Amino acid sequence: VQDKFRVFQSGVGSYDIALPKIKELLSKHRTRPIGARVTLTSQTLDIRKIFDHLSHEVGFYEVGFAPVTTSPQRDYAIEDHEFNDMLGQFTALANEFLEHVLDNRHHGFSNVKDTLEEIHKGASKAYPCGAGLGLMGVATDGQVALCHRFAGSDEHSLGTVRDGVDRKRQTEFLDQHHLANKTDCHSCWARPLCSGGCYHEAHTRYGSTEQPNLHYCDWIREWTDVCLRIYGEIAVHNPEYLNRFDERVTNEASQTN
Repeated sequence: VQDKFRVFQSGVGSYDIALPKIKELLSKHRTRPIGARVTLTSQTLDIRKIFDHLSHEVGFYEVGFAPVTTSPQRDYAIEDHEFNDMLGQFTALANEFLEHVLDNRHHGFSNVKDTLEEIHKGASKAYPCGAGLGLMGVATDGQVALCHRFAGSDEHSLGTVRDGVDRKRQTEFLDQHHLANKTDCHSCWARPLCSGGCYHEAHTRYGSTEQPNLHYCDWIREWTDVCLRIYGEIAVHNPEYLNRFDERVTNEASQTN
């Protein structure tokens, strides 16, 4: 992935340059665990191999995965049938995560851990992510956008570094994109954890950030079902593990007071 999509102007891949610097960072930075976030493409779907490499060989504390958000016409876009393969690999790693938790051992598959935390806290999202809310992206010219994926897009600008955030435009965006306005989601039991999915993917696939990502609804429901099962197993056989999510809330609250 790195050498194909993250290249220098000369066309040379950047992995051999980045890896030593990453290992140096991991060896020196001890204030909190460092995780990796992997973008999956149709050409890089060996999730187990990537996870083992980044966890055991490189040394990341956690590794999370997300499918590339792009037009389905791109040759690296993940096709519908490949989502099934991705779900199978996610489930295998999630089951391994469960085995480790029941044995009080660390496992760094952050996709399942993050979903377990949302389940434990009773998350009910009005928005799919923090884009335009508590998270924004800044372009090189100082333009402030919904998130890093929209940086440089005039259509999705919310202001500038110089003039600040346009609160009227921000409020309009949040009003338009509230889950209550996504009627396709109203009958879905997974909507509190999904809330329609990534704005950028919706814009790329459907031409509108207001459109729910209906192409992977089944995938989201099946993955949520896997995580609910794992949460139930942990709640019965190692409920102490779940206390860390309560402790995190307490720690975050104390830091803001």
